[in-house]
Amino acid sequence: MKRIIEKLFPQQLIFKNHLSILQSVTLFAGLTLIFSLIGTMIPQDGFFAFDWIHFFGRDNIPIFYPPWTGIVVNFLSFPVLVGLTLASVGLASYLRSTHPLSMVAVFLSLPVFWTVFLGQLDGLVLLGTLALPWLSPLALLKPQVSIWAFGARKTYLLGFLITLLISFAVWGWWPELMFSVWTIHEEGKYVNDIAIGFWGLPLAVILLWFSRGDPDMLMLAGTFITPYLLPYNLIVVTPAIARLSPRSAWIACFLSWLPLSANWLGDRGWWLGWLFIFWLWLGLAGNRYVSNTKKVQLSQFFPNLTSEND
Repeated sequence: MKRIIEKLFPQQLIFKNHLSILQSVTLFAGLTLIFSLIGTMIPQDGFFAFDWIHFFGRDNIPIFYPPWTGIVVNFLSFPVLVGLTLASVGLASYLRSTHPLSMVAVFLSLPVFWTVFLGQLDGLVLLGTLALPWLSPLALLKPQVSIWAFGARKTYLLGFLITLLISFAVWGWWPELMFSVWTIHEEGKYVNDIAIGFWGLPLAVILLWFSRGDPDMLMLAGTFITPYLLPYNLIVVTPAIARLSPRSAWIACFLSWLPLSANWLGDRGWWLGWLFIFWLWLGLAGNRYVSNTKKVQLSQFFPNLTSEND
């Protein structure tokens, strides 16, 4: 049993930079303050902050959100939402970054811009994944991508189960309403919904196996079987760009913007968003498997090669 558990939950270090809890909280608080002030400069005129104005800011939350969404939103204003979103992106990117230019590429990616532009809650989901299992309720606000991060650690799964059990005791079988996202839109799928659902199951199973222990890789692999996926939902995995070399990171940043080619190519342009997912997963897999293989080979000739930065 121990070997099976070790096989399913291998220890994978995704953070290149390490901060104490106090340092992380202090940095996050400072970034939140700075970005919240910037958020006050963004006009809430319907063009900007459309989703915030028409849904979350008016407590008009769609029924397919978890029942505690309203509790979270009641503590927010649009500038604070912007602050928390960009602070989450900043902290998550810094912890993962291999180079400052790679971290800049994260901030300039489409999912970050689009989430802030709409006033959506996906930045809070990213915040939840930053502090698993303690912020599991935030990570589950929009679980179509983030839910796969819970498979990286046994403690994350425990947090997931405890959150669900408590929520069922308070609100009953609420997932039934969340699953209604599949049928609530009588006109069918949104044109920018690029989910392929269970058609992606065979590939997803393979990618999930090779992603074990790495929450970023697991979330990217999980996109192949999620039932609902809009390009801005990918902000949860966008900080993983910072784990790539600067060149690969900027290619990922460029690929993240390709869905907007729908303005010229028509609806099929949205599907180019999959190039970003493929590139990012392959980049992380290359760092994990190819780089590690090279290090093992080099260590035969250089026994002192123990540091990841050597």
